[in-house]
Amino acid sequence: MWVLYFFAYAFVGWLWESGYVSVRKRKWTNSGFLNGPAIPVYGFSMIAVLAAIRPFENNLIAVYFASAIMITLIEYVTSWLMEVFFHARWWDYSKVPLNLNGRVALPISAFWGVGVLVIVKVIHPLVSRAVLHLAALHGIFGAIVLLVLFAFDFGFTLANVLAFGAATKRIGDVIEDKKQELRERSDATLESAKNWLDTYRTGQDTGEKVPRLNYVQRRLLHGFPNLKVHGTDTSAKEITALADVMKRRRKQDK
Repeated sequence: MWVLYFFAYAFVGWLWESGYVSVRKRKWTNSGFLNGPAIPVYGFSMIAVLAAIRPFENNLIAVYFASAIMITLIEYVTSWLMEVFFHARWWDYSKVPLNLNGRVALPISAFWGVGVLVIVKVIHPLVSRAVLHLAALHGIFGAIVLLVLFAFDFGFTLANVLAFGAATKRIGDVIEDKKQELRERSDATLESAKNWLDTYRTGQDTGEKVPRLNYVQRRLLHGFPNLKVHGTDTSAKEITALADVMKRRRKQDK
């Protein structure tokens, strides 16, 4: 049963995150780490919270503080582990007041507390009915199928992410070199250095030094707009812009 709750809330979290990013970008964006419609940290967080608050689930104040603290701890550890293994900061709260190393922030934690109250009182009864219905229809088979699909998706994503940090760093280095080249040209102006992307759009630079990113790697760039890659000061927005330009040019050249 807990396995089904994990996937249910991983899906709910994916809807929330992807919907939020999509509204900001004004186009649909899969904001999950995986390819499928699931964000595991939401699943882990919610089953941990649901298990912990059982003794006092009717005490709203206790639920609020317990959930805010637990989810904040999970978020901090997840951020740290992903940075250690994948050499990138996947989200950054450095500009949010009262943050801790940019991984968590008090206003965000307060939001999680309120969010869990809404989930426990409004959403969980609906999710619970859906989970019980699924369990009654498919039993343990449904959970096994979801676990197999999840394992395949995780392995496929991991295989692509292992080279993601190095490839995006190389693109960042290419961008910085191009900016420096434009600054050093005798006829260059500050404005031309800012418009470095035009040299790739117009074909002035062939872009042969720009690594080719696959679908998963490009999706991660779009899905994590605040991504910070180790080893380069180039923003994820600029790396994404160049990757998209090169994708269009290579498609046109075929």
